[in-house]
Amino acid sequence: MSTTTKRPTARPEAHGAAFMRLPERAWDCHVHVFDPCFPYREGRDYTPGTADQAALRDAHSAWGAHHAVIVQASVYGTDNRCLLDALSHFEGTVRGVAVIDPMTTSDEDLADLAEAGVRGLRVNLVAGGGALSRNLLQATADRVRGTGLFLQIYAPDDQIIARQAEIERAGVAVVLDHFAGGCDPNTLAPLLKNAPVWVKLSADYRLSPAPEQARTIALRRIVVFHDLIPNRLIWGSDWPHTGGGKDRLSRPAAQIEPFRAVDSLAVPKLMDEAGLSITACRDVLCENPKCLFD
Repeated sequence: MSTTTKRPTARPEAHGAAFMRLPERAWDCHVHVFDPCFPYREGRDYTPGTADQAALRDAHSAWGAHHAVIVQASVYGTDNRCLLDALSHFEGTVRGVAVIDPMTTSDEDLADLAEAGVRGLRVNLVAGGGALSRNLLQATADRVRGTGLFLQIYAPDDQIIARQAEIERAGVAVVLDHFAGGCDPNTLAPLLKNAPVWVKLSADYRLSPAPEQARTIALRRIVVFHDLIPNRLIWGSDWPHTGGGKDRLSRPAAQIEPFRAVDSLAVPKLMDEAGLSITACRDVLCENPKCLFD
């Protein structure tokens, strides 16, 4: 009998997707692709299952998503080969957000990334020791300035709040991942008013370990963020829903981490309950991301 362990693969089915299809030309602005053909970095926080470009295509076909934005995951570090390979399989309908070393990346490197479909550079202050790199955000902002690319930040709420002045001075468009790290929108109101900051309504389940509480928080955040920046809100499913929390801390990093079983379309379903009109929902799902990524 074989003792080989089969690597789990992300399923194309959206939990609850049968009850909703996204509007025509909708963008899913935050997905990851994990293909074990491309090596994961040493010192990573976790090892994902397989969620390759074919599985992503199947998932989006089920949901009715027409465009995607593939975000470089922390397990690949600054090695963007998996991201670039995935971008090459889509005929201009997919964009990318890469991760670089701002001290070693040349103008030619950035031009090559843009030519391949990359539209932003991500700074991750949560995973992979990013929180220890005090100058990473500023160095990446300096590197991206003048290139036409935007700066994307994944950070917890306390760091976003502490770095509001730094974000405002970045001099480029800034995208804040995952409900702006869970920040209270009212706390960010001055920043959102004074700088070209976008907020991504993604990973609602990371707002609280209690599902109902996370749903309640997400609903309130949608209302307030839409009141503050209706033209700079975008949505991402966060597919294929990597894990985290206590489970990750107790698991060896080299052991394959299962993906979460969550509703990929939970946030779009909440938009109607939050009181957004059909036009407003379409703006968030279709028009706003078109302005940012196209």
